[in-house]
Amino acid sequence: MKLNRKQSETKAKIEIFAKIFGIDPAWANSIAMVESSLGLRQKSPTNCLGVFQMSSIAMKDLLLSMQAIDDDLVDVACGVAFLKLLLKRWKSIEKATIHFCDPKDRSVYLAKVKDWMKQFETSTDSNLSD
Repeated sequence: MKLNRKQSETKAKIEIFAKIFGIDPAWANSIAMVESSLGLRQKSPTNCLGVFQMSSIAMKDLLLSMQAIDDDLVDVACGVAFLKLLLKRWKSIEKATIHFCDPKDRSVYLAKVKDWMKQFETSTDSNLSD
């Protein structure tokens, strides 16, 4: 099989997440190849998006299922992905942060996040406790 550079990069990313989520990387890559030829920015005639051509219904189902299953990895992956979306949309950590919380709590919330960021940036894992 011959893949271009972008397809190879996408394949490698899928393999990493497939291993993290405990699914067969070959299966995940095969689905992505059939759906989008491993193309990240694909859009179908039915408005499905991305390498896996996920519909908005499928995405909502995934998010709703997080409440029904005890899968911390899905929770973390979706949370980080949402932060990335906010950062892309709002262009700065400060603006993204204030759009993550309730509007009435924005100034307090931002201050707390900034304080924690300073602590995480200056600490090492050996400084953290259980």
